[in-house]
Formats: sequence, C-alpha cells, structure tokens
Amino acid sequence: MARLLGLGSAVLFVFAVAACDGQTARSGKIDKDGVPAAGPASVPANAIAVGDDLYMVPQGRDADGCEIYQAFSTTKAVAQVIQYRTRDGGFVMDNRDSVCGR
Repeated sequence: MARLLGLGSAVLFVFAVAACDGQTARSGKIDKDGVPAAGPASVPANAIAVGDDLYMVPQGRDADGCEIYQAFSTTKAVAQVIQYRTRDGGFVMDNRDSVCGR
C-alpha cells in the first residue's frame, strides 16, 4: 500500500509540474523546493527568428556532422524535435532534405 501511495504522489507531482503555466515550465529555473520557478524565458542569443515569437536554436551537430536545431518560443508551444536547415533557409525534420543531406 505504501508503495502505491508513493507512486501516486510521484504521478501527482509530475502532473502538477506539467500543468503549470508555460512561462514557468520554460524558464528552466528551480526554486528552493525543487519546483520550477516563475519567470519569463529569454530568447537565446544564437536563436534564428523564423516567425512571430518563434525561433530555431542551434543545438550542436548530429553523428553525421550536420547542424541540428530545436524550436523555441517564449509564448507558444513548440514541437520538441530535431530539425535541420534547408538550402533555402527553412527547417525540416529529415536531414536528407537539408543542407547536409546525402
């Protein structure tokens, strides 16, 4: 029974953290109780603007040496997927369609 209660508490904590407002979740700051702290997220200095409060942020290179990017926004939900830059400046998820494509 204690194990079940412990699992229930963990699930409740995860749900509570996931349900917090977007600004808190994106700030990346943790307060003294280990809970995400409120505060606006700032746009990374190396971000590439691609839309209204939508940016692509370089994340390094993949195993093939291709530059990878991740979407970022201070106010919008974004897909957490790896993306690659295309020759025309767009972004795609398939590196075969990217500047680095084979």
